[in-house]
Amino acid sequence: MITALVDDIDQDVYCYDTGMEFGVDIGKEIIEAINKDLSIFPRRYNYNIADDPVALAKSIGAKKTRELLRRKQQVLKYWPDAKMINFTQHHFNDYFRDRLLSVTPDWLKVTAEEPNCMLQISSDGNILPPHRGHNRQCSLLMLLESDNQETRWFRPTAEFELIDPLRIPDLDKIEQVISAVMQPGRWYLFNNAYWHSVHKYVPGKRRISMGLDFYSIDTQTLLKLIQKNTQSIR
Repeated sequence: MITALVDDIDQDVYCYDTGMEFGVDIGKEIIEAINKDLSIFPRRYNYNIADDPVALAKSIGAKKTRELLRRKQQVLKYWPDAKMINFTQHHFNDYFRDRLLSVTPDWLKVTAEEPNCMLQISSDGNILPPHRGHNRQCSLLMLLESDNQETRWFRPTAEFELIDPLRIPDLDKIEQVISAVMQPGRWYLFNNAYWHSVHKYVPGKRRISMGLDFYSIDTQTLLKLIQKNTQSIR
């Protein structure tokens, strides 16, 4: 279920249930493969986690580093019981990439490199705090394992600086506008460029998703493309 918490937004450009289910059988095979040997899916380091304050200060300066650290500490202000989940991203190996792309509709193949297949695994915590994408604008996401986690999207209420490499917001200057509980086995348009977070992880359970990532088009463009080509299944 996708719910808008305010009236003056188009919720579809945040999260949209496409109605598409291609690749569900491949997703089941991926879970079996993960359970046998996760190492066949190489880790994807698509962003700098900036976990060394000294190195960060040398890179972006002491002032910006202090601001990023302040923003990180805000998480406990808004979610006092927050425990950061263990979050990893992985590339598809050639076998699963070729299989998934073979059943992906041609109209979604916007460039020779897009969409790009990827895998995300989350566990051992209760929150993925608000953040936004580093490179991808939007994606199609299918949950393979989940327990009704809630994804939230936010919009700014005041201006603040976007500081790389940690693309995290000033939590005092954003408000939640979307609540989404996505169902496994369905493709959802997912806006990576807007602030978003994930909540309500179940202790001891994994959240696993596969995705088709887009870098050269924004969510509005992808949404129009999807709506044009999926009218018959909605």
